[in-house]
Parts: sequence; structure tokens; C-alpha cells
Amino acid sequence: MDFPVSSRQFDETHGVHPVEYDSDGIPRGGPANYPGLYMGAAGDQDSYEGNFDAQTGEPRAHLRRRADGIVGPALMFVDTDLQTATWRGSVLVLTPRAYPPPSVVLNDGSTTSAPFPAVLLDTYKMTAFYRMDIEVRLEVAREKRVEYRVNNTGPTYRFSVPGQTTPWRFAFWSCNGWSLSVGDKEKAELGGDNVVWDDLLRKHEAVPFHVQVCGGDQLYADKIWQSELWKPWLKIKDKYVRRDSPFTREMAAYADDFYFTHYVKCFFASRFGDAMTTIPISTIIDDHDVWDGIGSYPDYLQFSQVFVQLKEYAFKYWRLFQAHTNQQLARQHGYFGAHGYSWLKQFGPHTVALGPDTRYERSLSQVIAPPTYDMIFERLARLPASVRHVVVFLGVPIVYPRLTYIEKALAGLKSTGLTKLGFISKQRALVNIWGEPELSDDMNDHWTSEVHLDERRQFVQRLQEFARRQNVRVTFVGGDVHCCGAGRFASAHPAVPAERDFRFMPQIISSAIMNVPPPNLVIRAVHLSAKTYDLDRSTDEVMYKLFERDVNGKAPPNNNTKLLARRNFSSYVEDLGSGELIVNIHVQNDTNQGTTAYLVKVPALNVGNAV
Repeated sequence: MDFPVSSRQFDETHGVHPVEYDSDGIPRGGPANYPGLYMGAAGDQDSYEGNFDAQTGEPRAHLRRRADGIVGPALMFVDTDLQTATWRGSVLVLTPRAYPPPSVVLNDGSTTSAPFPAVLLDTYKMTAFYRMDIEVRLEVAREKRVEYRVNNTGPTYRFSVPGQTTPWRFAFWSCNGWSLSVGDKEKAELGGDNVVWDDLLRKHEAVPFHVQVCGGDQLYADKIWQSELWKPWLKIKDKYVRRDSPFTREMAAYADDFYFTHYVKCFFASRFGDAMTTIPISTIIDDHDVWDGIGSYPDYLQFSQVFVQLKEYAFKYWRLFQAHTNQQLARQHGYFGAHGYSWLKQFGPHTVALGPDTRYERSLSQVIAPPTYDMIFERLARLPASVRHVVVFLGVPIVYPRLTYIEKALAGLKSTGLTKLGFISKQRALVNIWGEPELSDDMNDHWTSEVHLDERRQFVQRLQEFARRQNVRVTFVGGDVHCCGAGRFASAHPAVPAERDFRFMPQIISSAIMNVPPPNLVIRAVHLSAKTYDLDRSTDEVMYKLFERDVNGKAPPNNNTKLLARRNFSSYVEDLGSGELIVNIHVQNDTNQGTTAYLVKVPALNVGNAV
């Protein structure tokens, strides 16, 4: 069973309790599945009724990519069973509720499978969510393309799986959407939504990726706060009265409809939707999947009834659309945590991917709860001896310039009388809609924020000890900041080469695949603060000068060689001969056609006598 959101729903003695509702009809401890209390107009694409027929659940024309009324499929990588050489994944589809449960049939070029049956995960209004678990036996020394069909009718989709002894290839991207402040002119200047997506898919067609790791902000849900529904609550001036004000039935109904509809539009009427049919996803969550800055606000907001309950709706739909699960099945499906949804997956015998949930348990005092850290390291301790690399995917980079310098730079700009400032490409008013300083959530979101530095140090030190004990290279990959770059932790002892240094942990920064890059002024301020820092007495950290040349062959703007403000994604390939992980950051060209690659090689670890 899954981990509940409150002890009212579960305890170790009695197990799951029936949901209890308050006088407003709101469940204590989590969201209800209201049968469609919020009704939109048929022409309003921000509502269920604007995307589906309210009576039948049939998708409207702009969503219909199949003749049979099924929305999807979306393909997810679940894990590799090394004992049986089996690749495991899942397929998510949405169907009208009156339809019979779907199935999936696979053909790997030599055999056609029996139909894989569906499990009903949830329903919303006239739409049903179905998950189908699929398996593919891996060849010894040959990768293969697998075809699949939903209900053995309609389009044929294809994905690729590696062999047992062939290298894995995976992609990483983040920030698949636009901030609310970005206008049509800025979007057009960048070439629109799909320049980087089209390049990723062209590369996949030529040499297929086995997984795409979606690094947070798979969609931008900040728009939820634009509804008139919230105005009475936002107008409450006393912060503690606002904290204790109830999350009403109307709020719940609107949240249900908003997150369902926003996901459908962003996931299934987009290039990302096309990619999910052919490159299996593994997703981590970041703030905009919920709303901007969630977890980094003062306690009176973070633990207000409205924030707590609204967050549950965001995670309800993250589970369904991004994790192919629900609250009852999440632990069975491999997600773990004191309360959140972390995961660990075998990308074959040599590489392991770790996706900590850095949002559900986040507050000003922690990013991840202590029991979740223990669960992570318990799982890492059990990894097979064949593992050479552990790649830790974090929404926000853990190696990044200190934000205290940015804060001073922005404070200087504020003194000039400007009423709007950008921080890492988020140009907004100085005071947000909750009456808090607009920059505060951005600052507190970062691992390098003063409030999180101790937790960051302890996390890295535990990873160092894991790397030393098990002779495994740890690499961090993160997004969020709408620019790209690379850095590393390493031993402060100059005589220890990277190949033997268990403290050597590279950081790849890859963001955004769609959203607008930050202005050069902001990148310059970050760049100037990117000096050498000490994690502790034995470890220092730096950013690499990766961008000696921009994509056009010229020097980068303001000679910012450490961070490049262009849209991008990154790719990762195992070199089974050397044991290296070959990383390329693919940066959008200034012609808005294609990308230019920047190479980073991550050596395998051979500890030897390293100190």
C-alpha cells in the first residue's frame, strides 16, 4: 500500500481507514475524487468540457490522435530485472469510462505477445485512467526495436530496448513549458515550442534513446492561481487567519478539473506527447509541476489548509500522468519515501538511476525527510557488484554558484527603482500574490541556499562514503535554472586523479527544453559568483569552463564560459570498454535550427588507495 498523507488515513495497527470528510466535504488528509463538480463550457479548453464530450468522454478533435477515442499512449520505463534479463515498462491510456478495459500487444520482431491487460487507476468525470504493465526479454548482445499496439488496432508505435551486454543510451531534459511572464514575441524569437524537441526526436530516430528522464517542470501549473476563485482567500490580510481558512468544496472541484485538463493538454497535444509514444519516460518532480516555489514558502503558507490540500491534487495527477500509479498502488509500483515518491531504477547492469522526490517533503527546514535519505542509502547498499555509475537526478542542481551573491546583485538592481526583476529567467513582481518577497522562493529552492547547506553537505558526504565502499561513480544531473553547464565536487587533495577519487562527482545542468533562457545580466551575475567553494575540509566544488565558444563559434556573451543561456537537452551513453559515461549537452543553435553538442566525459571509479 502507499504512504498516506495523514495518520487519519493509515496507521500501522489498523491499516487504511475510510476517508473522513469535514463539513465542507473536503477529505481530511488528502483529496477526494469528486464526480465532476466543476463544469466548464464546451469551447473552454481550460476545462474538461472543452477537451472531452461531457456525456460520453470522447476526446474533442484537437486531442483525437486515434480513431477509437483513446488518448495516449504514454510509455514509461519501470526497471530492468537483471536476474531474468527482462525489461519492464508500463503504458498509460485514457479512455471513455464506458469503454471496456484496453490491452497492449507487443511484437519484438520474432514473436507477438499475448495481450497485456489493463489496471484501472482512477476516473475523472467520464474519463478512465488505465495502466498496462509490459515486459520484454532482452537479447544477449543485440538491442531491438519493439512494436506495440493498443487493443491490437490503430497506429503501431515503436520503442527500443538494449541488449544484456550492449550500452544504454538515455536523454535528460527539464522545463517543458513557458513561464506565465513569457510573451508571444519571446516565444517566436526562440523558434516556438519545438526546436529542441525536434532535434531530440531526430537524434532518437537515428540512434534510439532507451529512456528519457524528465527532470522536473514537465508542465507549468502556475496558471492555477489565476482563477477568480482564490481572490477571497488571497485578500485575507492576517496570515494566520489565511493559514487556517478552509479549503472549500469549490476549490477542490476546481483543482481536480484544472490539473486533469492541464495535464491532458500539455501531455497529449504536444511534441512531448509524440515523444512519450516512442521513448519511455522516467520522471522526477519540480515546483512548476505543482506550482512555482512549492515547499520553499514560510510555514504559515506551506502548511495552510489551502496549500496542503491543493498540493495533494497536484500530486494526485503527477502520480497518474507521470508515474502511472495512484496513492494505493504507488509503493507496489516501486516508489518509496517517508511521504513522497522517490525511485531507483536499473538502467541495465552497469548504471543505476536515482530520482529523489525533492518536493513532497520539502519545507524551509528540509529538502528531503531524514527517513527518506535512509531508504535511499539502504537501496544503494544493495546494488549489484556490476554497477559502475549511479546517476542522481535532482530537479535543482546541487553544484551551482552560491545565491548570496545573486541576492546582493538583485538588491542593487532594486535600489535603482525597477519594479520587476528576473531571477533565473523568472521575471515577476517583487512581491508575489501571497504577499511574500518574490525572490524568496527562488533563493530557498536551491541546495546552495543558506537554509539547506548543512543538509546538502550531509547528503554529499553519505554519497561519498557509498562511492568509496562500493567503488561506484556518482554523477548529479539537474535542471530548473533555464541554462546549461557542468561542474563537480572533488577531493581537495591535488594528488588524487578523478579516476581514483570517490569524492569526484560531476554535475550536469540541462535546462530548459522549452522555456525562455535568463537574460545575460542574470547569467553574468551567476557566473561571477561561480568561484571555488569548500564543501568540507576534504572536498571542494567548481563550475567547469565548458563554453569557451558559443554555438555560433564566437566567444559566449560577456565571456560567460561556465553557464550558457540557451535552450538544451542532454544525452548519456555508456562506454562499456572504458567504463566512462559519455555526456553531451545539446544546445539550441542561434539559427533556431538544430543543436550544437558540448562533451563531458565521466570516468568510472577505481578507488585504489585514494584518501
